Amino acid sequence: MRRSFYAFGLFVAFSFFATDPDDEISEPCRVMNDAPPTLLRVDISTHWFFLPPLTAVFTGMVVALFSSDIVVPVDDALWGLLGLLFAVSTVLYGIFIRKNFLKGLFPLQLIAQGLLLCPLSLRFGARMFQWVGVTMTICGAVVLVVIYYRSHAEALGPTDAAPGFDFDKLPLPCAITDGEGNVLCVSDALLQLAEVPRAAVIGMKITFFLPLDRDKDNIEMGGKKWRILRSLMEEGIFCFQLEEVREEVRDAVATPPEEYSLIDAVTSLYTRTYAAKRVEEELYRIRRYQQRMSAALLRMVFQGNNVGTKEDDIFNAYCKFVRANTRASDISCLAGARDILLVLPETQLDKAEEAVSRLVDFVPHIQEQLADFDGAAEIQENVVFWGPPSEDTLFEQVLEKLDKALAT
Repeated sequence: MRRSFYAFGLFVAFSFFATDPDDEISEPCRVMNDAPPTLLRVDISTHWFFLPPLTAVFTGMVVALFSSDIVVPVDDALWGLLGLLFAVSTVLYGIFIRKNFLKGLFPLQLIAQGLLLCPLSLRFGARMFQWVGVTMTICGAVVLVVIYYRSHAEALGPTDAAPGFDFDKLPLPCAITDGEGNVLCVSDALLQLAEVPRAAVIGMKITFFLPLDRDKDNIEMGGKKWRILRSLMEEGIFCFQLEEVREEVRDAVATPPEEYSLIDAVTSLYTRTYAAKRVEEELYRIRRYQQRMSAALLRMVFQGNNVGTKEDDIFNAYCKFVRANTRASDISCLAGARDILLVLPETQLDKAEEAVSRLVDFVPHIQEQLADFDGAAEIQENVVFWGPPSEDTLFEQVLEKLDKALAT
């Protein structure tokens, strides 16, 4: 019996050194991983020499060393079941090596050798190893489950729950919390309004610096009035954003329709303020959700002896034509005296150029106005594509890039 315990200790030590959980990638393998992609990469990790079938040779030698004449027959069905589990363990062992999950090799080796040790100990009459194999299998399975869930919990830590870009520099007063209201990250704009340091906020409740009232959606902060916008993101993460509430004094009798705050009455295009907000939202989606966007600058150029009033009429008619022949999700607004900005969200460059080409030719009713016009007019256009990764965050950056592209 004492010899069996010595053999068991020797086997566990052999398996541990063969599958050290803290082992790093060998130096030759690291050199090959750092090699240029044009070279052939060969994985020469020593862990491949300790696959369960190869280690099983040592297990068989230990069982044979303590064999006796008291042989217990093992049913063929049990051999088949344990052989299938052993094969699955071998496949998982190879997957763990490929995925560099080295912590799981030692418990998986215990499971595989324990499964093999149970029938071999009966077949060769070494019954003292029967319960040793059962113990190895159970312990290996428990340790493997614990290692997996600990690795999974570390992968979902608070720092990984925050967005993958520089959220602190986002020019919007906003914060992201977990499902219980604990702050994960906060923008510098919100910290300046609340007048609190970042170290005092991270990990605290959102109510620590942002007073929330279920009966009120507006708060006063930094001498201004703000509307609190709440939205649910993925995996139970919440986003809180502050939107400034601007009170406008209007004539009670001649109050314009509500949509005039978004649409320019003369050109039928979006107002510049609303369009700037929409464009910056699309730039945020490019960085956060790997979206794409195309934008075009349409410039109407008049030539000849022009009359200012007729120029305005022709340009306003063309603006209405552009607005009527774009998608509902597209963003169009005035970018200059005779410039129109057209933003096409989630549109590749070739599709955007095709859409803009249909807007360059004048329709019949505009051609009739040009016939009465003492001069000529043409449309100059240029299309620029935005995709991840994009460093642009402001509406003015989009206009500047389009203006430079049109000038060249």
